Amino acid sequence: AIQIQLQLSRKHLFQTLNLSPDKINLSTLKGEGQLTNLELDEEVLQSLLDLPTWLAINRVECNKAAIRIPWTKLKTHPISLTLDKVVMEMSTCDEPRPPNGPSPIATASGQSEYGFAEKVVEGISLSINSIIIRISAKAFNASFELSQLQVYSVNTSWSISDLRFTRIQDPQRGEILTFKEISWQMIRIEADAIQSAEHEMLSAPIRLITNQSKIRVTLKRRIKDCNVVASKLILILDDLLWVLTDSQLKAMVQYAKSLSEAMEKSAQQRKSMATEDQVSSPPPSAQQVRTQQASSAADQSATMAKLFSAYDVCETSHHLQITHLDLHICDDIHAKDKVVNKRITGGAMQLSFSSITLDYYPFHRAGDSCAHWMHYSDATKTRESWARSLLDEFRTNVEMLKSTVRDQQGPSHTHSSPKHGKRTHAHTQVPPAPQTPKTQLMSSSIVLRMADFSIYQVSTADQRRSSPKTMISCNKKSLYLPSEMPAIHVEFTEYYFPDGKDYPIPCPNLYAQLNALQLVLDPRSLVWLNLFALDLMQSLEQFMEIYKLTDSQKPDEHVDIRVDGLMLKLVIPTDQDSSSPADLPRSISIQTSEMAATNTRHPANCTRSHLEALLQAFEEEPFFSSSFSSFPRSSSSLPILHPVFQRHAHEQDTKLHDIYRGLVVPTMGTDALKMPAATDFWALHFAQFWVDYEGTRGGKGRPQPFVDSFPLTVWACQPAKLVQHQEKLRSAAGPGLSRSSSAEAVARLQRKRLLKEYYSTDATTSSSHNSNSDADVHVLVHVQKHLSAQVSHRQYVFLMQLQRTIKSLQQTLQQDLEKMSSKRDRKDPSHHPADRQPFTVCLGLLLKSAEVSLLLKPIPQPEGSGSPPGSELSPSESRGTLEPASDARDGGEKGNEGSGSEGGGAKQSCTVDQLLCGDGLEVGPMQKQSDRSDYGHYCHTSSCARVCVCCSGRLMRDRSQSSFSVSYKNMKKSPSLQSLDNISIDSSLMEDGDTYSLLDRGKNIVSVLVLKVQSVCVGMEAMGESTAVALEVGQVTPSQLGNVSLRQYLSNRSLGKKCKSGLHSPAVRARLESGPWAAAHSPLAERNGFLQLQLHDYTASFMMSSLRNLALFLEDDSASQVLPMEISIRDTHIDLKDDDPRDNPDSEPSPITLHIDSLIIHRRDDGSFSIGGAKRARTVGGICGVSKATQTQAPPTSPPPSDKEMMLIEENECLKVELSRAKMALAEAQMEKDSLLHRLKNLKVSTS
Repeated sequence: AIQIQLQLSRKHLFQTLNLSPDKINLSTLKGEGQLTNLELDEEVLQSLLDLPTWLAINRVECNKAAIRIPWTKLKTHPISLTLDKVVMEMSTCDEPRPPNGPSPIATASGQSEYGFAEKVVEGISLSINSIIIRISAKAFNASFELSQLQVYSVNTSWSISDLRFTRIQDPQRGEILTFKEISWQMIRIEADAIQSAEHEMLSAPIRLITNQSKIRVTLKRRIKDCNVVASKLILILDDLLWVLTDSQLKAMVQYAKSLSEAMEKSAQQRKSMATEDQVSSPPPSAQQVRTQQASSAADQSATMAKLFSAYDVCETSHHLQITHLDLHICDDIHAKDKVVNKRITGGAMQLSFSSITLDYYPFHRAGDSCAHWMHYSDATKTRESWARSLLDEFRTNVEMLKSTVRDQQGPSHTHSSPKHGKRTHAHTQVPPAPQTPKTQLMSSSIVLRMADFSIYQVSTADQRRSSPKTMISCNKKSLYLPSEMPAIHVEFTEYYFPDGKDYPIPCPNLYAQLNALQLVLDPRSLVWLNLFALDLMQSLEQFMEIYKLTDSQKPDEHVDIRVDGLMLKLVIPTDQDSSSPADLPRSISIQTSEMAATNTRHPANCTRSHLEALLQAFEEEPFFSSSFSSFPRSSSSLPILHPVFQRHAHEQDTKLHDIYRGLVVPTMGTDALKMPAATDFWALHFAQFWVDYEGTRGGKGRPQPFVDSFPLTVWACQPAKLVQHQEKLRSAAGPGLSRSSSAEAVARLQRKRLLKEYYSTDATTSSSHNSNSDADVHVLVHVQKHLSAQVSHRQYVFLMQLQRTIKSLQQTLQQDLEKMSSKRDRKDPSHHPADRQPFTVCLGLLLKSAEVSLLLKPIPQPEGSGSPPGSELSPSESRGTLEPASDARDGGEKGNEGSGSEGGGAKQSCTVDQLLCGDGLEVGPMQKQSDRSDYGHYCHTSSCARVCVCCSGRLMRDRSQSSFSVSYKNMKKSPSLQSLDNISIDSSLMEDGDTYSLLDRGKNIVSVLVLKVQSVCVGMEAMGESTAVALEVGQVTPSQLGNVSLRQYLSNRSLGKKCKSGLHSPAVRARLESGPWAAAHSPLAERNGFLQLQLHDYTASFMMSSLRNLALFLEDDSASQVLPMEISIRDTHIDLKDDDPRDNPDSEPSPITLHIDSLIIHRRDDGSFSIGGAKRARTVGGICGVSKATQTQAPPTSPPPSDKEMMLIEENECLKVELSRAKMALAEAQMEKDSLLHRLKNLKVSTS
């Protein structure tokens, strides 16, 4: 037996060392031997190491080797093989080399059963003092130097032990698990560009030194033939510190780009040659395990089977784990290949990452469970459910495509023999129907997780020595989120068939989850990063041109993407010195509780039915109509509601729809159901979205509210690219489509063409902004609920500073981009064609109702007066809900009458403080009861405790079923708060048991002016450097509350109250233009912009004190820019009441009624104002985008329409009615479909 073992060991050893038996000097009795000047076999090593096919071994040498065989302990102790110095030369392959051969262990065993000899060979331990690996590539040379490398067998605890404990064998499965570990003390990596006369690329060498690391390997083999069924490889790296200059980072990107094409080809080859052994094998079912256990002869076999299942490798996977990574990127000041002179020299940025894991699963059955994956979490579960929905939709489409292909093949055979009613199979050759491939659809997934990370702001040598501030960080600790929740979780999945069959496959999908991330928009860091990225891109383009590299990426290919966000925060700071007032904010924070962004229609609130409801809300406003061309919009404005939105809502832009229309020939190829990225429709839904002021020195670091929480929905698409894609399909389809159209459809198209010609704008108008009506990007923003905001004077001053800061940053970034583009164009004029159109963006925003509270200075009061006239709330009143002030006309009468009724009203109301404290006061019907967290609901109950109980469900529905809850420090929970566990509370509430405790209870008295607006419609167009913003407000209702306690007002204001809807003419119209479009008005307008404002048919009442306070509110000490403007006021009635304190309180001043028939106010470039009358009112409606104001306010009298025109008008009205009915029916059907699907899903869950 010993001789047989020796022969097998020597046979395997000779294959690896490329030696013949007569050249080895081995002492058989002692079990020791030495070899010198060895040359190892390259192909055997390639197969043993399972190298990728884009990498080949050219030569391997070893100066000295020693072997030691413990003959008497082969079952428990390994054979030791020691190598002194190994030098390996490798090269990259442009085309993948032939795949690796079979494993040397399997070859040595002669494909026999896994026995004693195989155990001895697999248990060999290897020790190498030094390994030098040199790699030659097309663009660079690299070297790897490892010291003290060891390979040894370990047990399940990854520690060296008896060889019998380094494997787990399950005879029932016929498989065995073995555990190996590879460790080394240090690795040194160097890479440098190849210098030659042809390629004069200046590149800095790259160096990286790591400390002790290890690789853990788990192999699963079949016992009958020793073949590896699956393997798991885990590379574990400890703390890494890497300092890179920008030149070195450029070199890294260039080297990776040079290898990307070869690596992609090798990956495709590996997928196409995947065998059934490598496919993921699901763990056995419980019934199989019971059968195995029943059939086992002893309890030991059952124990081994359970142990095998605990450490089983279900599928092949590779993993990378990094405990901590510190990366420092700094400017290379002495570099000779500087492309641009940076504004910030000597800048450095630190990137710190904690607990990075990268997992790769190359052979996973599509649609199978991922529960056996490493680090399986809720994020993976969410992505798994989403991907399964996409896969189910794809399989349904494949079945529909199959039937379409059959239908297309069917008529061709019947037309060939029209005399027969039935198809003859004897004489007609029928093409084979599309068949489902025998091999199963596979997926290849990459999973990236980061437990925590921080990216710090750019620091320079001239800055003061202080700890760097974070730019991007994770706020898990401050929000008390679970520590196991990753900051970033990303999964990318591709699909393929192992045999490479030409059959439809799904699009790749990308899922990302972002948790508690905070981004600080530091201007210095953004400028530095912008220049750094532009410089990197330009150097990469030069590198690709030199080495004739092609871009292997497919930017036009559609990828299903979904991004989920939890507690995301954006902070925009301003530069302020220490001398600024203490109550002036330092930054503004934009936050959201939950966010979903996707270009698929599977997540909630992102479906086609939601888009249809949004479009109906937009269509109710005439401002968004395509025929609306009056001020503040123009005939040259882009259509905000582009037709592509309707087509997408009705599912008329899919590949199957194009096939049914005859634009695409149905096939069963790989890309049969794939769409280009140009057809993507993005939907963003924010469950709660709010804005706060931060950084006041007097506020103890707590935020102050700006915009209260509200749900927000955004839809975006690329109509220009989508229309181009449709035109390509039509041109490829040819004239066959029109021949298949019926006579009725042709007549309908002719009528539509007549309607379009009739309603088209006059050709005599001047040149429009954009000759093409399709913008590059169209965005629709919808705010569904009532919006509330509050601004004080200091906060208004801060917002003006913030606006100037953002504008300056935008100009700086634009200048750097233009400077880089001009240098690129001078080097290669082909990159910038002369007919290149500027980038255009069109945005539409709809806000049904909102209120803006202006916190003004308190109104002076006479001595001894408790409350000023017109005030509905005094500081001494009970904490009831605030009622809006009455009109100034009858303010005196209602003010006296309301003194007695308000006490009763306070008793009938339940305040926020009572809600949160659980006071059991008897209340009546609650109205206008709300706070910052959407407490604005109408509840009928007998106590506030019952209010909390009955409102919790409604609160959850109003928060878009948000189940996220945050517990805050020092927050005590009373029994009455048990029903509020699932309610999300803003960070500005419930801190240290006091609401808005930064405000003194009795000292902060303000005068509040509330502006309630309804039907706010905004349209924005941007083309290159020109921008035009059109605004239309339906109603503006001022409400003056007088002097109130700020803390009391913020706690009890009525957030949920909405303005009454109804037909109305817009009260305010405004248009703001900047850039070349505004140059037609004045030279200064091109830089600062030009504002046009119309206030027509408006009636309001104001107190004189409120207007004086409003003037003080709008004062800004900083040097403001002159904004040229033109204000038109017509048919406006303003009632003014003098509420100043008087010596004689009995005398009541009579109100002043101000009527403005027509007034024009101009502000010129020098800042002067000119006021005119009705003579200029005729040209107010001019639009800034044209050279001359040709549009007049009143349209000229037109002749009566002809009979043809009347017929067309009637046809148009009929079409409108028919379209509205169809929309309503479709919306009802969609809602019914969603309801049925939801019920079906619940039934499936309950039955399972």
